[in-house]
Order: sequence, then C-alpha cells, then structure tokens
Amino acid sequence: MGDVKLTLLGISHSSAPVDVLERVVISGEELDEVLSEINSAEEFGAVYALSTCNRMEFYVEKRADEAASLLRARLVERLGLSEEDASRFLYQREGTDAVRHLYSVSSGLESIVIGEDQILGQVKDALDRSRRLGTAGPLVNQLVQSAIRLGKRVRTETDINRAGRSLATVGLSALEHVVGAMSGRSALVVGAGAMAGVVVAALRGSGLARIDVANRTPEKAARLAETTGGSGFGLDELPRLLADVDLVVTCISGTGALITAADAEEAVRHRDGSPLFLLDLALPRNIAGDVAKVDGVSLVDLETLAGAGPDEAALSSVASVRALIDGEVETFLAAQRAAKVAPALVKLRTVASTTAEAELGRLFRKVPTFDEQHRSEITLSVHRIVEKVLHGPTVRARELAGAPDGSRYVEVLGKLFDVPGERDEVVA
Repeated sequence: MGDVKLTLLGISHSSAPVDVLERVVISGEELDEVLSEINSAEEFGAVYALSTCNRMEFYVEKRADEAASLLRARLVERLGLSEEDASRFLYQREGTDAVRHLYSVSSGLESIVIGEDQILGQVKDALDRSRRLGTAGPLVNQLVQSAIRLGKRVRTETDINRAGRSLATVGLSALEHVVGAMSGRSALVVGAGAMAGVVVAALRGSGLARIDVANRTPEKAARLAETTGGSGFGLDELPRLLADVDLVVTCISGTGALITAADAEEAVRHRDGSPLFLLDLALPRNIAGDVAKVDGVSLVDLETLAGAGPDEAALSSVASVRALIDGEVETFLAAQRAAKVAPALVKLRTVASTTAEAELGRLFRKVPTFDEQHRSEITLSVHRIVEKVLHGPTVRARELAGAPDGSRYVEVLGKLFDVPGERDEVVA
C-alpha cells in the first residue's frame, strides 16, 4: 500500500448560498450510505463526514494518487451538482491544509457565529457516526480527537466565545431587533432537539408570556415545553398555531419546508392584525424563502445571519486562536511522522530479543549444570541489558522521526532492519 494521505472536500455557508446548501447537505441514513459507499472503494481508507446546518465536509484517507479526483467525481454525482456549481461552490484541501481546516472548524473560526460552542459537539457526533459505521481508521480517530481537544483549549485559553454566543442566540438577537420588546409576547419553537433546547433556554429569560413547542413527536415537544410551563404539539397543528403566536423559531433538521407562503398568508388572515415574526435556523430551510414576501410577516434565516457582521470581541481573539491551531498542526504532523518509524523499531526489538534468546539457549546447552533459578536470573539479566541498550536509541529515533525532516531517519532505519522505508509524510 502506498503512502497514507488526507483529502477534504466540502461546501459551507462561506462557499455557497443557502439555496445551494439546502439542496446538497445530507444527513441521517443517506449520509450513512454515502460514508459506507466511499469507505468500500479501494482508493479510499477511513472516511469522516461533518454535516451541520451550514456545512458538509468529507475527510478521506487516500490510498491512491487519483483518490482526490475520484472523491470529487463521486460526490458531485451523488449530490446532484452541475460541474459549474461544483467548481463554484466546492472546496478541496489536501494533507496539512485539510488538517488545519478541521482545526479551524472545531475552533469556531469557520462558523457563522465565530467561536460558537455547538460545533464541538457536532464534530464529536460525526466521529461517533464514523465509528458506528466502521469507517473511522486510526488517522481519522487521531485527527478528530485532536481537533476536539484543540477546540476545548481554544475556548479555555482565549476569549473567542467569552459572550457564550451561538447560532441560536445570535438568531434570537436578530429577531428581537426586528420584533422590539419581547415581553408579554408568545412564542412557538418548532423542534425538540439540541438546537431547540438552546432556543428554549434563551427564550426563557426574555419575558415572554408563553413558550410552546411543536415537533414530529408530540411527547418530546411536551417534555421540552414543560421546562417553560408551555404546551407541546404535533406538527399537524402548525397551521393553527401560526395564527395564535407572535414569534416562531424553527429548527428541525432534514424536514424541508414546514411553512410555505400559503401557510403564512392563511395565518395572517386569521390574526388580529398583529405581525408574525419568524426565525428559521434549519437547513434545509423549514420556512420557504418566499414567506418573507408575505405582508405582515418578518423572516430571519441563515442567509440573513450569514450576512451579519462578526462580533468584535471574537474577532480580537482570532490571532490567538490561529497561533494555537499552528501549534496543534505541528504536534499532529510530528506524531504522524514518528508513527512511521514504529515498524523499524519493532523489527529492531524483535531482532535483539531473538538474538538474546538464541544466545541464552546456546549457553544453557553448553553449561547444563545451571539450575532453574540460575537460568531464570541469567535470562532476566540479559533481557534487562537488551532493554536498557535499546531504550535510548528507541526514544531518540522517535524524536528524530517526528522532526520535519524525519522521513530520512525512517528510511535509514527501515533499510537497517529490512523494513520497507516510506519517505513521504503520513500527511503530505
């Protein structure tokens, strides 16, 4: 097998408009199927996919030079992208650049809301998915785990998210800017997952008179609504509820449009003339884009939020975060380089141990008068000598292999102990 390398193919809010993103972002069973399909091809090794409300990225271990182009062709076809759209909206990173990009993502630098915390949980959940499907090999495991550790360090050692901002809180802030005073109004949260929980928690302290929840599963909606003293409903009651509340926040993944322009127009007709305020945090969108054109309705969605300016406090921490990323990239690459020397070191220890055992056998045959205790003590002493002699060179070999030019040492050791040398870095 050739050198193990890494390629990234992705699309996100920073490379494509929302109407393109919602057509191509996949999740659930469909994503499982794509991961398994890619992993089964001989050109690819481990596969990791990060799919969120504003990005979809595939990190793939390459086992052939043509793997990157094959991955692009396969995903372009699977996602139904034209070649023109693929060229405009997809981005591809190789080796070190792919590692750096994932670190930037886990640190929150690539999020709509710079520094937000939710991405860390999403990175971990994506790793759990790959492990469950059996597509996460050692390289992916080490990379993603290091990205999670870095994300935690970034949020502890810098002020990137001192204000605790998230997509939900920023969305609600944008909605409040449109609504004005929230006190005394009523709200409906559509969804009962993690994002909905964040939304409900944020709304709880805003002075709203009532917070209800609607979801595919009414029982889950009721449990979340209980935390605010509200009521839970099924999605079939959504048309009626639109006429009764002031604010609606939607955050159900993989559903598509739950509220159309016709639904909004019908709700407005049954209202007392008060405006209806909508916030859509989902992708694909839960609220059709043309709802914004309905009189009496105000809509804030991901496209609105993506166009908003970043938080100044978060921006002031970006340089510090990038410095941490640079350090972690070098640490990861050094560990990957050092791992390349392992086969030669194993061979070295095997040769030394085998030689020691052979010489001990020769000695015991030559001097058969040694009793069992003497044989045991001599054997232990010889193996201790071997271990002490090898310890220093082994540690030093790992250190040298981890250096930027470590491939030279890997190659020399490989030749000395008849282990095929690999001159290129694991991540190139």
